[in-house]
Amino acid sequence: MAYTDLSFCWHGIVTPDPAAARAFYAGVLGWNAQDVPMGDGTTTVLDPGDGVPRCHLGAPQEAGVPAHWESYLRVADVDAAAAAAVRNGGAILVPPTDIPPGRFAVVTSPSGAAISLFHEADASASDAPEAEGIHWTELHSHELEADLAWLKASFGIETGTMPMPNGTYYLLKQGERMIGGALSAMHADAPSMWLVWLKVGDVDGTADRVRASGGKVLGDRMDMPGVGAMYIAADPTGGVFGIIEPTA
Repeated sequence: MAYTDLSFCWHGIVTPDPAAARAFYAGVLGWNAQDVPMGDGTTTVLDPGDGVPRCHLGAPQEAGVPAHWESYLRVADVDAAAAAAVRNGGAILVPPTDIPPGRFAVVTSPSGAAISLFHEADASASDAPEAEGIHWTELHSHELEADLAWLKASFGIETGTMPMPNGTYYLLKQGERMIGGALSAMHADAPSMWLVWLKVGDVDGTADRVRASGGKVLGDRMDMPGVGAMYIAADPTGGVFGIIEPTA
């Protein structure tokens, strides 16, 4: 089975202190870290315990870039998708570039939320199977209407809606297939961003380990009927992510 177009096929942790982040995710989440060959060097990849890597971890290419998670959206043509992103009101942070796994670019939405576009080099490669680990990816935007219009015009991503206690939640879709979610940014001082939710078996226990390991829990526990219990957290280097104990 090939990669699924318009799916979040990979993630990354960019941090000025890779050693600290590696120890944190291994200790708090129990994720495995290993160094694998990549071009002329090696890169660190993480898996949630099933041996199937879900993300990479490394230092930023330029000094001064803060820690953050990044999400890779699989597209049929990176160059065409990047051009469409700009044409519809976005911007390019990293132009289309070849790397050993494939071709990628980094673009931003009208609100400034960065997303990586990716197409695999190996036509026989396929999506990672569903498993513990990456649970959901969602956009937190300060210009939600503009960003949703941009996602549709640039990539053909449609939206559906789901009512929530604090406002409308948008489901990002390709036909009936769910891609991710989107909502208005909850914190005025946080930038627009794509938030990666990590699946855990005990959300309160994981939150306690986050605190004990030098990270931060950003706000109170959130409980959503039919969805699960959640916290937003940050690793000790500043990378923000979500943890969720799904209802089912």
